[in-house]
Formats: sequence, structure tokens, C-alpha cells
Amino acid sequence: MTASTQVSATEPAPDRAGPLLTLDGVRVTLRGSGVDLVRDATLDVGAGETVCLVGESGSGKSVTARTILGLTRRDPAFAVQGRITLAGRNLAEAGDGELRRLRGREMAMVFQEPLSALDPVFTVAAQLSEALRREGRSSRRAERARMRELLGEVGISDAGRVLRSYPYQLSGGMCQRVMIAMALACSPKLLIADEPTTALDVTVQAQILDLIDRLRSDTGMSVLLVTHDLGVAAEVADRVAVMYAGRVVEVGEPAQIFGGPRHPYTAGLLACIPPLEGERPGRLPDIPGGVPEPGRLPAGCAFQPRCARALDRCGTEDPPLVTAGPVPTACWNPQDGDRS
Repeated sequence: MTASTQVSATEPAPDRAGPLLTLDGVRVTLRGSGVDLVRDATLDVGAGETVCLVGESGSGKSVTARTILGLTRRDPAFAVQGRITLAGRNLAEAGDGELRRLRGREMAMVFQEPLSALDPVFTVAAQLSEALRREGRSSRRAERARMRELLGEVGISDAGRVLRSYPYQLSGGMCQRVMIAMALACSPKLLIADEPTTALDVTVQAQILDLIDRLRSDTGMSVLLVTHDLGVAAEVADRVAVMYAGRVVEVGEPAQIFGGPRHPYTAGLLACIPPLEGERPGRLPDIPGGVPEPGRLPAGCAFQPRCARALDRCGTEDPPLVTAGPVPTACWNPQDGDRS
């Protein structure tokens, strides 16, 4: 899987069911400083759908993913506002006990660094059995059989050796498979995968992504995949959400996003991908500047200082995410014409 994967603009749109997960105006603020790490994030994930959340490092993708699980709310450094619903439940108002019951059974997460997420002093069997306890009490024999079954589902053939192993004795790709097995232990309806292919070679990346997609097809679960790799998004997503400076600025199906992006930031990201055909440029285009620090956002649109299409209005008013039309976009001057 590479970032140069291309998508046909004529590809048909997939059918979607209603949203399983909805984020409406989610804001994550650092207490004391008042700095917003996530600003008015709005997004939904349909039942059985894969949504890719893409953007540069520092855009707020991982903070958004952790907020869905309620992890930022448990941290006294953060204040969380807005509405997060999962299958009709308002997670923003759920108590700690309810969130613990929902984690694993209803929603689960594959973290970015498996060697950091797995405990180095416990074997895989010890950590996987802890995840299985959420399913209820069972005999040790049944538990062991279920662990072998889970490892088999994620493509691990020598389950006995892996169960006896400590994380440091396994490769990065193998640890990632173990993390996915732990996340799937209670058959969640929603799987959040935060950069699941980070630091893996291209072959293992493809295997992990194929595994997640196969499990989604087999179980009907929804997937929110956080990635900075546009090639990954083009390959696996039913829809792509582009995030910048803590906000979702464009949402669409891959054919729409890759075939005719409306937001200048999305267009800039795509322009940075090396072409597969034709003459290669001597120097790849880039987006000038960088993602602003959360506490130093410019007035108006956060992308305005880096945008070649910026209007006077962009420096004073932050555009809302307008959902009218086929591609929701937060821009006063989108690619296909001015917005009144």
C-alpha cells in the first residue's frame, strides 16, 4: 500500500446504512489554558462502514479517536464538550461505569504503537485473557480455545508460541495482529484503528489493512481508521473525512475526494502525491507552512495563511462545515466556485 494509490472519479458510491457513530460539535480543550485541540468536530460512521480520518500530524485525529472512547474525559487535563452518540447512546453524558461496559463490547480501539500499548511484563495470553473476561466467565479450556480462535482470525498460525510470548519477542506486525485480536475479543460494533500500519513495512501494511477489511466484511462492524496515508484511504474507505487544525473540513466518498476535492487543503494534500504516470516533476509541490499550533490559530479560517485561494473573508470568519450538496466542505472559496 502506498500513498500514490489513485481512485477513479467515476467509481460508484457504496450504499450506507444509518449512522452507528455520530460526532456533533465535539470540542476538546486543555484546562487552564483554554486551548482547543479539537474544534467543533462533526462526523458520522454508518453501520458496516469504513471511514478514514486523514490529515497531517497535529490535526487532532488521535485526540478525536481517544475522545470517542472517553479517554480524554478521564484525563483531568482535558475538558470535552459536544455530543457523541453510539447506537443512540450519548457517550458524552455516560458515566465511567457505563463507558467501561461499552468498551470492548460496543467499541474497541487499536492504538498507534502496539509495543507501547501492550504491557511488556505480561505474556500475550495474560493480556488477551483480560480482554476475554468482558465476555463473561468461562472455563480455562474454553478461554484458551477462544484465544487460539482469535489469533487464527487475525492470521496467526502458531498461536501456542505467540500466547506464551512477551510483546518484545514478537515483530511489530505480529504485535499489531495481537492488538487487533484483543480489540475483537468481545465482537465490538465499532473498531477505531489509530494509524494501525505505522512503522510497518509495505507488505505487512497491506496484510493488516486487508485483515481489518475482511473482519469488517465478516462481522458487519464499523471501522473508523485514522491515517495520514492518502493511499490507504483511497484503498479501504467508504468515505474519507479530512481534518485540519482540529476540525473536519471536508467529507466525501473516495471518488469525490480524490477525483474532485473542493477544499484547498485536500487539493494540496493530493498534489503532494507523486504521479504514477507521465512526466515526473523535478520537485514535488508542497503546502507552504505547517499546521498551526492549537494555541496559535490565526483569525478566521485556520488554513487561510497557507491557502492560495484565500479571500478577505477567510481572514476574519471561520467557515462552517456546510452539509448541503454532495460533499460537505468548510470553505468560503471551494475549488468549484465561490460560496455565498
